[in-house]
Amino acid sequence: MVKDSIAFIANYLWRESIKNLHMHLTEAEIKKFSSNDYYYLTTIYYMGKPNFSQVAEALNLTKPAVSAMIRKLSKMGLIEKIQSQEDKRVYYVSVTEKGKNIVEGDEKLYKKIDLQIKECLGSDHKYEFLETLLAEIVRYLQKTDR
Repeated sequence: MVKDSIAFIANYLWRESIKNLHMHLTEAEIKKFSSNDYYYLTTIYYMGKPNFSQVAEALNLTKPAVSAMIRKLSKMGLIEKIQSQEDKRVYYVSVTEKGKNIVEGDEKLYKKIDLQIKECLGSDHKYEFLETLLAEIVRYLQKTDR
């Protein structure tokens, strides 16, 4: 069944992602680190160097909620606040090396899975078909997620 395959893949990715976290965070940090924190960290990573307002908009959070989240992730050494040189009232958020290691570790996992799928399918035609099929599913999910 497709649902069983999706469940297996999702659980595999989650398990490997947790292993990645254990490589970069202490046990105490892991206990404090939530799935929301991971989502916030990855969102900021892919945004580059956003300001607080941009983070609030991207995460659909209030500025006070963003400030609290940034404080937490800063204390863990995963992100840092950088004051604008042009406008001292504006702060940007940047992912630290430690935070980058977490996100990029997962990116390596996704690349590994991609290579394993290519190897498993054995032909470019099958891989291209899967790529097209997954792109169609992603488009559908994005459309219905609004």
